[in-house]
Amino acid sequence: MTRAMPPAENPRAASPVAAVAVDNNAMARPGDFPGIELLHTRRLRLRGFCARDLPGLLRLGQTTRVTERLLDQPLSTLLEVCAFIDWINRFYRQHPGLGIWHAEAVDKGFIGFFSLMPEQESGEISLGARMLPSAWGRGYSLEGGAALCEHAFGALQLPQLIGQCDPGNRSVPPLLARLGFTPDGETMQAGKPALRFVLRRQDWNGIRRRGRAGRPDSD
Repeated sequence: MTRAMPPAENPRAASPVAAVAVDNNAMARPGDFPGIELLHTRRLRLRGFCARDLPGLLRLGQTTRVTERLLDQPLSTLLEVCAFIDWINRFYRQHPGLGIWHAEAVDKGFIGFFSLMPEQESGEISLGARMLPSAWGRGYSLEGGAALCEHAFGALQLPQLIGQCDPGNRSVPPLLARLGFTPDGETMQAGKPALRFVLRRQDWNGIRRRGRAGRPDSD
């Protein structure tokens, strides 16, 4: 659950970086985007990204421990982050209920992002998350992931969700299993091999209890 894909309608999109058209005037625009809340849980709030979120996104994209297992390219420059914020706010308007959302914890502030984004070729909706290391091991990915599953299958009435991760990422498969995702083979994503998981709406029953072999999530 470490990636967030760009919109399916962009034929060149292979990452959040590739999905945005760089706008050199983005930083100079007056005001800010509204940052409308999508949902909140006991400990988390997910909302739209704003220009004021630029420092946190830049820190996330420049943290090696975060980026070393990504399937897509991180947002690692000021220009890329500015363009991303401009693009994702257009995406919110064009695709209500889908997107990449700023995640903040009540006791920690910005911790990363969560996403529900369409895959480029298939149009399937992929669940994703990306957390700063300071937020790992606290169950935020499980809590936010469950809230987005509820949103996807309840408010949006999606038939299924998929999840993907780098084969070497050992924390994501048990996390997805606790949400009810089941393995669905391997695929290629952005030119890299990826494990694929699927959760159908009729199989969504909330967070499952950890099995003996369960591992704490580190995202």
